[in-house]
Amino acid sequence: MKIQELRQMTLVQLQEKLKKTERELARVRFHVRTGQNQNTAQIKKLRLLVAQIKTLLRDEQFIAAKTAQK
Repeated sequence: MKIQELRQMTLVQLQEKLKKTERELARVRFHVRTGQNQNTAQIKKLRLLVAQIKTLLRDEQFIAAKTAQK
C-alpha cells in the first residue's frame, strides 16, 4: 500500500488498518518461526506499513493538539 493511499484514509480507517496489519505481522512471524513460510521479506514490508500508519496517526494527533491550543 502506498503512503498516498494511507493519507486519504480517515482516522478510524487508519486505526482499523493498523490493527489488521499488526495481526497479520504476528501471523507471518509465527509462520516463519514454525517453518510454514519462508518469505521473511513479508515481515519487513508489514513492519514498514505499521510504522507508516503509526506515523500518520501521530501526525493527526499533533495537528489536533495544535488546533486545540489556538
